[in-house]
Amino acid sequence: MRFLWPGAVPALGRCLQSLPNLQTLEIGSPNYYPCTSQLKKALKGVRLPQIKSLILPPSAYTLLKRCPNVEDVDWVIGDQAVTSSEFLRSLASIPDSKIKRLAIPLISPGKPSGG
Repeated sequence: MRFLWPGAVPALGRCLQSLPNLQTLEIGSPNYYPCTSQLKKALKGVRLPQIKSLILPPSAYTLLKRCPNVEDVDWVIGDQAVTSSEFLRSLASIPDSKIKRLAIPLISPGKPSGG
């Protein structure tokens, strides 16, 4: 599942809760990052125990706490530098984490700096 426009974010929580068989959720793409504050608001009070696999940019880190049974996490960063501290803190704070696979690039694939 992929939302490519910001107007979809407010309905996201209701939509996801209405899909009990959904096991894999992809938010964003390498070139689009959802607004973190909009996502937090849309997911307030939402719990998604059916989700086993997440593919998301760091700005969608709030989903980690909403998916207590997630086992597979792929971090999509695209070609832009991204601040990862909130994502990593959120990941580390999952109680009784069931994560079995974690794909996090440690180096941004952007253009190398130098002169």
